[in-house]
Amino acid sequence: MEQEIREFIEYLHNTKKTSQNTEVSYQRDLNKMAAYLEMKGIMKAEDVREFDLMGYMDYMEKENFASSTISRSVASMRAFFQHMFALRKMEENPTDNLKSPKVEKKLPEILSIQEVDDLLKQPDLTTPKGIRDKAMLELLYATGMRVSELIHLETTDVNLQLGYVVCQENKERIIRLEM
Repeated sequence: MEQEIREFIEYLHNTKKTSQNTEVSYQRDLNKMAAYLEMKGIMKAEDVREFDLMGYMDYMEKENFASSTISRSVASMRAFFQHMFALRKMEENPTDNLKSPKVEKKLPEILSIQEVDDLLKQPDLTTPKGIRDKAMLELLYATGMRVSELIHLETTDVNLQLGYVVCQENKERIIRLEM
């Protein structure tokens, strides 16, 4: 199954243009699934049946995997087996009737004013790295942009004259700067 997983990840990268994070997550999830199935004597994707995948989900539950982890793993399996079915490497898609566990949505934790103040005071402003870190923290705090958006930010994405930042991680997003 290792080769089929590798080909699926290449398909995601080359055809679907997925992010590296998505590809790494899918590969990790599918490799864990494949290891479990190999322990059960199933070596090829076309030999996988729905009850095999349900057994894997039961195994993850018994091992106290978070429901969010199991749900993400089901999404990875679904995408993989749909791809295999579309390529006609399987007669049936074993994920057609799989149900993901309910995932509780947690509200994000909010820092107190004191915690934000302490965080913003951390960088050493006597060093170039400290000045950079302070600017990054201030930008994150002031705009609410994601860390992944900040990491991909280019100087050309910032327009101080018109007061906006363009974030271009997966989709373009414009953030207005209050000045």
